Amino acid sequence: MARTARRRIPRIVGASCLAAALALPVGMGTAVAAPDALTHITAMAGPPDPPDPPPQPDQQDPPPPPQPDQQDPPPPPQPDQQDPPPPPQPDQQDPPPQQEQQDPPPQQEQDEQEQNQQEQNEQQQLKQFNTPEKQEEVQEQVNNAPEQVRANLDKVLTEALKVINNPQASDLDKGIYAAIVADVSRTLNVIDDPNTSAEDKATYTKFLAGITGALQIAQDPKNSANDRAAYRDIADDLSYWVTILQDPDTKPVDKAYYKAQVELLSDALVALSKGQVKEPKEKKNIETGVKNTLDALKEIQNPNAKPKDPQDQDRIKQVLERNSAALVAVQNPDASEQERNDAQATVNQLTGALQNSQFLEFMEEVKRLGAPPTCVQAIENRTSGAGWPEGSLWGLSDPSCADTVAAGANEGGKWSALFECVQSGPFSECVGTVPKE
Repeated sequence: MARTARRRIPRIVGASCLAAALALPVGMGTAVAAPDALTHITAMAGPPDPPDPPPQPDQQDPPPPPQPDQQDPPPPPQPDQQDPPPPPQPDQQDPPPQQEQQDPPPQQEQDEQEQNQQEQNEQQQLKQFNTPEKQEEVQEQVNNAPEQVRANLDKVLTEALKVINNPQASDLDKGIYAAIVADVSRTLNVIDDPNTSAEDKATYTKFLAGITGALQIAQDPKNSANDRAAYRDIADDLSYWVTILQDPDTKPVDKAYYKAQVELLSDALVALSKGQVKEPKEKKNIETGVKNTLDALKEIQNPNAKPKDPQDQDRIKQVLERNSAALVAVQNPDASEQERNDAQATVNQLTGALQNSQFLEFMEEVKRLGAPPTCVQAIENRTSGAGWPEGSLWGLSDPSCADTVAAGANEGGKWSALFECVQSGPFSECVGTVPKE
């Protein structure tokens, strides 16, 4: 599951405003002082010259006093000379928050959180089982394991501890093997507990056999790197279910269902590890079928992914039960030829669901209607897990496909009856609306 770190980048708005305008005083005057009188003294004889003419008013009078309306008048309010706050500009205002579009969808976010938590747990378990004391404790547990699994369990756990101790091994390998060893150790403690019922001991022993079978294939150097990684992951998935069944919060009715399915898948892995199926293509189909069924079991255990309608939940559980039984029957040498043929058809239908011609046509229509990537992914994942058409309709009922379903129901085309059915009721009632080939 891909992880995307959510980043919230705060939006910073830069705003600038003008400084206060400088106002110059208007009509400033200067006061000029004049003498009160002028005295002329003559030294010449004779009658005195007539006095100088008096100064003219426009020369003697001082400038008129400043008028009130010319001295520092309060400037009338003029919008274009004042400094009002700048008008709001669209590019300077915060837009409505866009976090709803940036955040991952709720299901994706939850998957990321679960993935992060799982990786943290694996790292803690790696530290725990990377000590000689803890590894000796596990070895002692294996020595006391049920006889039917003891020898093979000892071999695969010895190899697992080698990976954990190998400085050149990848962190992924180390983390997954540490998680498997931790679950096996916990399961051996439950089996050894005198308060555990004989029925539960038998169930957990069968789970250990399935984990061991998967690890035997994962650790076989003759197998390809891809196959070895696939079976390592299958062993990890099985050990996950051991934990779920030991969880006191798991409802008894759910525990009974999961227990039955995981027992069947464990039987399929034990048979596969014994080499009862020789044809490589058939072996690959069984591997794929087991992996996809385990994934689908996780989906129906997830409250955000399982079908919302109880009728749909029951139908998907029936499909997964049929698929799990087929993965065992197809390898059973004691089954009749008809039983093996029927089982093979079921396995082929499951593992070839994504190449089914009707499914491909259906997906073309879904994409033409503008389905978002989350919707497309939900349909493909659940088709892989439960097959066509039930798994595909389960995916189409995902909330991320609601707009696509509405658009398909309104168009009135070849697939409109199916979209209308999924929109109006349980999708398990809509298999009959799939267009005929």
